[in-house]
This record gives sequence, C-alpha cells and structure tokens, in this order.
Amino acid sequence: MIDIAFDIHEGNTFCDEVCPVVSFENVPQSWEEYASQAEALINRYGDDKTIILQIHNPQFSINKFSLALFVSSIKMPCTLDLAVFKVKDLETAREAYKPYLALTIAVKYVLQLFNSSPEEIYKNISGLGYLGLSIKTDYIENTMTLVYEGAKEPSYNFETDNAFDALVMSAVLKTASLAEIKAKIEVKMFLNLAPQKRTIDDLVSQILKIVSPWIEK
Repeated sequence: MIDIAFDIHEGNTFCDEVCPVVSFENVPQSWEEYASQAEALINRYGDDKTIILQIHNPQFSINKFSLALFVSSIKMPCTLDLAVFKVKDLETAREAYKPYLALTIAVKYVLQLFNSSPEEIYKNISGLGYLGLSIKTDYIENTMTLVYEGAKEPSYNFETDNAFDALVMSAVLKTASLAEIKAKIEVKMFLNLAPQKRTIDDLVSQILKIVSPWIEK
C-alpha cells in the first residue's frame, strides 16, 4: 500500500534521496480518469520505492489522486511505498488531506471485507459501534439500522438491500465519524444474504459519490 507525503522543497529529492519525478498538467474529469492515471503510474513506477509528483494545475485534486493511488496499489501489488506531492503550502495541503485520510481508512476497511460472504459483512458492520454509531438490529424485520450523529442538521437517510451497498454505506459512516462530519446520517440495512458480484472500482466510486460533498474543500 502506498503512503502519502507532502514536501515544500523543490527538486527531485525527498529526505536526501533522489527519486523519479512525474509531472501532471491535465486535470482528470472523473474518478475513473484519476483511477486510470494512478494505474498507469504504478505500471510505470511500481518497482521504485518513492516517487515525486508535481501538480501544475490547481484544479487537479491531489486528494482524489492519493485515494486512487491507494486503491490501485491494493489491486496491483507493487514495491512503491511512498508518493510525495510537492506543494507550496505544507499546512494547507495537510489540512485539506485530513478528510481524505479518513476516507482512505474507511476504504481500506471495506476492501478487507470485499470478498467476504454477506453474513461476514453484516456481522463485521454490526461491530462498528466503536465509531460512536448507534446500531440496532430488528430480527423481525431482518434489518440493521446505524446512526451517526455528528450534528442534528443536516440529516441524511439511506437504505440498502444488499451486501455490496451495505459495504458502501459502512465506509460512508466510517468516513463521517473519522472526519467528524457535521451531519446526522441514518442507514437502514435490509440483511439480504444473496451474493453481489461487483467490482472494487464500483465500490470506491459509489463511496466517493456520497462523501465528496462533505469532504471536498
């Protein structure tokens, strides 16, 4: 898995080590384009240990690309350990990255469950109370309801009827808790045990679609 670092010093070195440098001029227009660029980078530099990334267009999302690199490194095992973004303002970059770090932790959690059975997925989700979630199971209705209350308003309500969407929403709730999102989020999960054949890209895309309005700055 690839770690992310920020550096305000110019040049092709990080911690006195000379590293390959990749510059980006064009701005991806979708999550799929960020993911494609991340996969291309790992294909090219996957045998290196550290790589330096220079972003020349302020519309290019360092944070989305960081997430794309993390996901790609899960799908495409490599020896690349660290991606270093050259930035002008270290504190601003770190502060903007914090909610995406929360998202990355949440994505890592669901990727670990991705190939599990629906029974295992629901059982694991039922143990997320440590995040400060209220979790209630209705055995008659065969549902599990999870509530994150970071604020009274705004309030969001979701329902899932399969294990894949349950994974999506568990990542949403985990992101909200770790990033301390100011909102109330309630998710009612119908405990459908039918297996769902979807892809990791689908999973991350759905998570990002929901949480982006809360974490983008």
